[in-house]
Amino acid sequence: MIATLISNILMGFALAADASSVSLVYGSRFKPFCWRHAAIPALAFGLAQGIMPAIGWFGGELVQRFVQTFGHWIAFGILLIIGIKFILDSRKDEEVETKDILKFGPILLTAFATSIDACAVGFSLALAEEPILLAAIIFAVVTFICSILACWVGSKLGEKFGPKLLIIGGIILIGIGCRILINSLFPGVLPF
Repeated sequence: MIATLISNILMGFALAADASSVSLVYGSRFKPFCWRHAAIPALAFGLAQGIMPAIGWFGGELVQRFVQTFGHWIAFGILLIIGIKFILDSRKDEEVETKDILKFGPILLTAFATSIDACAVGFSLALAEEPILLAAIIFAVVTFICSILACWVGSKLGEKFGPKLLIIGGIILIGIGCRILINSLFPGVLPF
């Protein structure tokens, strides 16, 4: 039981990496920083990381085949669009209002795009006959904590670097999308 718990926590940190990167960018746009505002993307990322493994676990091979066939393209497309939007937003002179940053649709799309790999983890847990409930809760909580902290760090970096951080964040989002696409199309090519 302890080994499973530790394994799930470590998997949770691995799955939270993409969501934390995106949260860092979201946080860079919060002026001033507000924990309540940071909780919105963190909650979306946490829920997505908890729901997607359950979908993979319950959906079995059908979901696994869909994710293997289309998931990487969907994640790449969403992250590419949002990355480009962040880069274009960095060139605007006016301040972006927090309510514009926290629009439900883009945050939800980004949350699910960064958690597609969690669906495959859920399928793997089903094959190993591991229970999904505890794993899904751990993935959600770890991602929420990592994301909210990344928003805070992003806010501090945003104060220091301003719009340059949006450009870096946009490039990171595009890079995450490319990594997902390359790892799916050419497994083993990238070491990460």
